[in-house]
Amino acid sequence: MNGFKYVFRAIGILAAFSLFILGLAVTLYTFIDGFLVIDKILDYNANGSKVIYNALGVLDLILLSLSIFIASFGIYELFVKPIATLPNWMQVKDLDALKAMLIKIVVVVMGISFMGKIITWDGREDLLHYGLTIAAVIIALSYFLNVKISYNKK
Repeated sequence: MNGFKYVFRAIGILAAFSLFILGLAVTLYTFIDGFLVIDKILDYNANGSKVIYNALGVLDLILLSLSIFIASFGIYELFVKPIATLPNWMQVKDLDALKAMLIKIVVVVMGISFMGKIITWDGREDLLHYGLTIAAVIIALSYFLNVKISYNKK
């Protein structure tokens, strides 16, 4: 039975390390994209709504990289050992806590994505269905979080 402990620990280390490398790659991509957006901002002939859309895209990428790092640290804490130096809000005690953290970030990213669609809306695309779809997913995720919180309190 002790052998399984080491197998799961090795899987956790591999998964956490892979996610950490992915987070670094997304962060690097975000820096490059961010500098391109800054270049567009400094070009005074740029379309204002396009600049806002591009800046929101960079914000999306930042949140994505942060969520990947949170998942990396969370998996490490769950499968390997707790990281004492992490702030309290980042410490993961169980899989439900990790899922809750990630769901909250996904909801924010979806909201930012919808704002980007609104800013660049050309009047032809049907935003109602897109918005309703995002709203349905956010409501479902919020319900899931609420049920989990209620269940954990009991």
